[in-house]
Amino acid sequence: MILTEDGKRTCDLPLTEAADRFEEDVLAADIHLHGYILLSGRRIVRETYFAPYDKDSLHRMYSVTKSFVSMAVGLLVRDGMVRLQDRICDYFPEYTKGVTIHPWCQRMTIEDMLTMRTCYRGTTSSRYPSEDWTESFFRVEPDHIPGTVFAYDTSATNTLTALVEKLTGKKLLDYLRDHCLRELGFSETAYIIPDPVGVSQGGSGLMCTLRDVACAAYLCNHFGQSEGRELLPRGYMMRAVSNLVPTELQPVQDEKCGYGYFFWMPRKEGFCMYGMGGQLALCFPRKDFCLLTMADTIGNPSGLQVLYDCFYHFIYPLLEDRPGDNPLAFCADGSGENPTVFCVDGSGGDSPVSGAYLFFQNTLGLKTLSVLPAKVAEGSSREQELRIGSGTREWPVRCGIGFWKEGRLPALGGDCLGRVDWKNNHLLVQVYATGEEQGHICMDIAFIKEELSLRVVGAGAPLFEKWNGLASAKKMNNL
Repeated sequence: MILTEDGKRTCDLPLTEAADRFEEDVLAADIHLHGYILLSGRRIVRETYFAPYDKDSLHRMYSVTKSFVSMAVGLLVRDGMVRLQDRICDYFPEYTKGVTIHPWCQRMTIEDMLTMRTCYRGTTSSRYPSEDWTESFFRVEPDHIPGTVFAYDTSATNTLTALVEKLTGKKLLDYLRDHCLRELGFSETAYIIPDPVGVSQGGSGLMCTLRDVACAAYLCNHFGQSEGRELLPRGYMMRAVSNLVPTELQPVQDEKCGYGYFFWMPRKEGFCMYGMGGQLALCFPRKDFCLLTMADTIGNPSGLQVLYDCFYHFIYPLLEDRPGDNPLAFCADGSGENPTVFCVDGSGGDSPVSGAYLFFQNTLGLKTLSVLPAKVAEGSSREQELRIGSGTREWPVRCGIGFWKEGRLPALGGDCLGRVDWKNNHLLVQVYATGEEQGHICMDIAFIKEELSLRVVGAGAPLFEKWNGLASAKKMNNL
């Protein structure tokens, strides 16, 4: 087993006391915690379970499974079986030949799927009259252009699992065991629940022990390296746990920090395997530390946030950077620079995405979008103006770039505050009403060549709640 146990299951006194406080506060908040592990390097420094669970219990890990699928895809890439820019339709002719496949589906790449930037608003299997979940991924009508905005889509993971099993002739978990997991001491009893036609449920079906998750977390925390051996491709893993896609429209704080290849970014520098109900593997390579939890917070809206908050309050402040050379870059291009936040226009001139766009048919009723050149306002602050057309109406949205700007937006009932930020070719817009009706609209507008996709989330009075959905557009001069 790659992991080792501290005889006392504790380390220095401050961390011991912090772990005690973490546990006390989580339980005091009535969180149904089933178990947790604190992992420092290879060493288990705290491991606690609550009846009826113990270290040998197989527990449903839900979407933690997705990160295992990412590891398997990395192995396929390493061995030249697939490329990230390959189109997924090319691998499933049994579903795509002889039928009409939407052009947006035809464009979708393996990397689009890994980053949750498919052409769908969400999981397709629940919207298709067949038990074949993989088939549904190619037959459901798309919502928007792929490779643009983040929209959580479990069917992407299920389909990539089908790809792994088709190309290797092995079940996903067996394939990973043979290449890396068995060497780490991953249990032979663990399994992944199959879908109705026998494909492993790569989106949510992993049944394993918490120590099993700790083995995988240790490997990912070292970018696929273990005991001087490269069990997973290092370059792929560094990109997989990088912040590649903005996720600011997600509903809770620790889902707003970005996404890689089926890995979430937490509020502190690191990455996370995250499964519904409190299944967590919070990994911090600079600290060489992981928090692993299994729980049942389903139906408790604040439960997951309690786990995060207690960890960051009591334990994280005590963690120190590991000594020696640290290769962690957390960047997409390997340059050592952090590209996760940047202004598209860079030079201070007009944004290259400025122009008028015409929407394809969409459920939001949007017709046009104009992105006006950014301008300098009083005090040298830069402002961005959008004009959104719906039918015969067009309404302006004026926002500060990186700061809140007061304005008026009749479509939202009057006065408002607006702000935009640029991240990875995404224009992130927040507009909050400040009049009699309180509410807000947040937009993620992702640009790709001469096209864009828009995801909008509204909350508050009915006026705001109707603004929920996705749409895609193309620059008018290219129509």
